[in-house]
Amino acid sequence: MFKIVLVTGHSMIPTLQNGERVLAWTPVVRKPFKRGEIVTLFHIDHIHLPADKRSRPNLHAAIATTEQEPVELFVKRIVGLPGDTIRIPVNQLSPHTLTIADPQANRCGSDFVWHIPDGHVFVQGDGPHSIDSVVWGSIPFTQLKQIVLCRFPSFKRIPCTTI
Repeated sequence: MFKIVLVTGHSMIPTLQNGERVLAWTPVVRKPFKRGEIVTLFHIDHIHLPADKRSRPNLHAAIATTEQEPVELFVKRIVGLPGDTIRIPVNQLSPHTLTIADPQANRCGSDFVWHIPDGHVFVQGDGPHSIDSVVWGSIPFTQLKQIVLCRFPSFKRIPCTTI
């Protein structure tokens, strides 16, 4: 099933801008996920974070919604597959992200390290201030909802000059 979804938020900049629309596909049959794919996902643990630890949606989350389903889905890129080891240097994380980073992550020197288990992926936003697997940990396949296929043209991206 194909849906047009609205992206709100800034965590996928520069790839996806706040207010852009994308075409997302819900596979009927589960297919293998690929590194680099942009997906929508539902993450219940984000809702259960204490209010002072929760991201400000406009800054840290890219949210996908449709008129038919006003449920908020996060938009992120798959950067790790089952069996992968993900290493992220601490100095690449924002101070806010460091305060809420996944407590399950291992520390190896000045890096956070995650080992991605079977049936899970590691997702990140393309922007520097993203709430993603760095905070949530790996995401089960069952929480991945759609694969983003393409972005619709946006007038925001067309440079113009004033005459």
